[in-house]
Amino acid sequence: MPTKSWRNELENLLKTMEDADPDIESSAIVRTDGLVMASALPKGADEGLIAAMSAALLNIGNRAVAELARGEMDKVIVSGSKGDIILRGVGSEAVLSAITKPGANLGLLLVEMKRAGERIIGVLKQM
Repeated sequence: MPTKSWRNELENLLKTMEDADPDIESSAIVRTDGLVMASALPKGADEGLIAAMSAALLNIGNRAVAELARGEMDKVIVSGSKGDIILRGVGSEAVLSAITKPGANLGLLLVEMKRAGERIIGVLKQM
């Protein structure tokens, strides 16, 4: 699959996830090394910073779960006064990141992220 094609497909999956949950302000799919694979970020957002932070948070979460013998990591949630950052691994090489509005319904968000994650894994397998 050509690069432009899979990137467009991943960006469409992000837009579909954001359309399904209006509490999502932005989202991205990032490789675990911090490089952006696809994003649906607002204008002016620092894609590189979001990618680097997403990869770092996921790696810290993985290490914490391993060191504390908590099984396999499912998600990382960082809550702030202006919203949340939620990260889920998608496959072994990528991270799905969503940034929400304050007071977002985390249950709905996690369901939408799981659905998107399953579809993202399907696209990544075709690459």
